[in-house]
Amino acid sequence: MKNYVCLLLFIFPLIMNGQNLSDKIEKSTLSFRELFLEKDFETLSDFATPKLIEYLKTKQDLVFLLTELSKNYEAKGVKVTNISFGKNSEIINYKNQLQCSIPFSLEMEDAKKKVKFTAGLALISFDKGETWFYTFKVEKDPKTNNEILDLDARIIIDERNQIIVNK
Repeated sequence: MKNYVCLLLFIFPLIMNGQNLSDKIEKSTLSFRELFLEKDFETLSDFATPKLIEYLKTKQDLVFLLTELSKNYEAKGVKVTNISFGKNSEIINYKNQLQCSIPFSLEMEDAKKKVKFTAGLALISFDKGETWFYTFKVEKDPKTNNEILDLDARIIIDERNQIIVNK
């Protein structure tokens, strides 16, 4: 019985810490969602991982990329209607960072059809889970992608898929 109580005292804080981290991830993804929907790409780029910015060359390159994508689909009469995030993967401690992946879906529509894109992001915390930064996949090959972005080999970012539904 004493061993059982000791085991519970050891496991309970781990469970609570995991839940707390998931809550902080959810709060971050809700912020990312709002910034994207408001097209505040400047602020959203503040939460890009340093390795993503390094890959793109500058933070302004990310802002430009997001702005141009937005202008491109708006010029075609397409509107983003929703962004949602799924459940994060296991949180991995790697090089004094916490890392995980998370699926997301982006829903868009125009007068004729609805399109739902699904993909994934990697989330990284440099401060024990208080703040989370994102990166998207930059290379198709998972091993190369993770080397470029300095991600643990166990982090798997979901591939992009799309579903088109005619109205």
